[in-house]
Amino acid sequence: MGKLIDSAVAHFSDREIRKMEIPQWGTTIYSKNLTLDDKARWLARADGDGTDYMIYAVILGTTDEKGEPVFTLEDKVSLRKKVDPDIVSDIANFVLNIDGKTEDEREKNS
Repeated sequence: MGKLIDSAVAHFSDREIRKMEIPQWGTTIYSKNLTLDDKARWLARADGDGTDYMIYAVILGTTDEKGEPVFTLEDKVSLRKKVDPDIVSDIANFVLNIDGKTEDEREKNS
């Protein structure tokens, strides 16, 4: 049996990119699988502000189907002040995988 870390790394590498449909915007966004390093950088950048942490998750954690970013840091103010906060929260929770469910579990509950 190989080292446990090898199994853990292989498991993470094999995880599929997740997707979320946003019917209100007529689009689908995607999220890479986040590392603890990703989350730590966003948290440090947010300097303790929970809303900023969510905004950074949305900006830095979402892509289109080709893996290209859909938001830039220049979108931060608009996301905070001019976009439906419920949708922004839903996207942040999706990126951060807050509900802890897998995509299969979400589909079964749909």
